[in-house]
Amino acid sequence: MTVKGVPYLNPEGYLYLHQKRKLGLVKRIKKQIDKFGLTNEELGLNLDPN
Repeated sequence: MTVKGVPYLNPEGYLYLHQKRKLGLVKRIKKQIDKFGLTNEELGLNLDPN
């Protein structure tokens, strides 16, 4: 920012606390899913739009 002279862009924007908590929760859940190698079928998710 200071070195390159570009303005700071907050990647999450300006969110309310409950929105930040929700994003953090989703991030932790995704990390755990990857850690345990779970698939959509094992989680019971049906991502087929039909």
